[in-house]
Amino acid sequence: MTSEYMNNLYRDLLSNSPQTVTIPIPSDMGTGQIAQVVTKQGAVVSDWKMNYFSDMNVRGINSEDYIQMLFCLNDGVSWNIAGSRAGACLAKGESCIYRGHGKMESLCYAQNSDFYFKNIKIPVPYFKRLLQDYFEDGEITVYEKKLLTGISKVSITPYMEHIFAELQDFTHYRGGLGYLFLESKIHELLSVYLSEVLELRILSPEYCCISKSERDCIIEAKRIIDSELAFAPSCEGLARQVQISVSKLSRGFSMMYGISVHAYVIEQRLERAAGLLLESNMNIGQIAVLVGYTKPSNFSAAFKKKYGVMPKDYREASRIK
Repeated sequence: MTSEYMNNLYRDLLSNSPQTVTIPIPSDMGTGQIAQVVTKQGAVVSDWKMNYFSDMNVRGINSEDYIQMLFCLNDGVSWNIAGSRAGACLAKGESCIYRGHGKMESLCYAQNSDFYFKNIKIPVPYFKRLLQDYFEDGEITVYEKKLLTGISKVSITPYMEHIFAELQDFTHYRGGLGYLFLESKIHELLSVYLSEVLELRILSPEYCCISKSERDCIIEAKRIIDSELAFAPSCEGLARQVQISVSKLSRGFSMMYGISVHAYVIEQRLERAAGLLLESNMNIGQIAVLVGYTKPSNFSAAFKKKYGVMPKDYREASRIK
């Protein structure tokens, strides 16, 4: 009986897990496939990989029911919107976010081109509910005006690509856990768009003295720090990597994030160390090295300056609670 129960449970988990639907490109038209999975909240995550033998003209109505995030990872494409003089286009490495307009769109996939797109469609009611749950009225007004009435185009960042790679991991989870994982990744991707890209352009007009190219370089510098915290380059090294002068990086970083590059690195290292002290059994020396300090004594001094206690006392105090 136990064996039968477990078999039934496992079968139910499989049948209630997120299901990927794959549609191959007809072999007489080209190669590739379109794959998509739908979450419990009605969000649609899809991959489009296509190469056509001849120019392929496509027309269709873009539903008003969704907010779309479209990412172009290979050859670019452009499309026309009925009743609009201006079309839209995406080049390799670009992405856009916009609401469907309920109008006819037409586009042409050029022959012998390798198209690779990722698309996230979020139901508008669900999107508005997220705004209501997490943002203040002033922010909501600005976001809705920008995202529900126009097209915002930004460069694909390494962090976005990291999230794309993790999206595939939902297959490791069964039942509702798979849906929960998918939703969390969609939220993460949306957060990157709103907080680290769009917010700088639509909520912070005081940054207008920093050019778009400089902002993009500074955003990339912050991502390098976040991803390589223990071995974060110096300000000079960062400037070389993102191809901007040290003075522009230093001034722009402070304006955009309210903290200097050096102070930001220290702040992030100590915050990560505090988390490790509470969540792991590693000793103080191991944690110091893991967050980028070669000498535990330097780490302890910096930690006490920020938190008011030595790392050991910080850990013990949390355990007493």
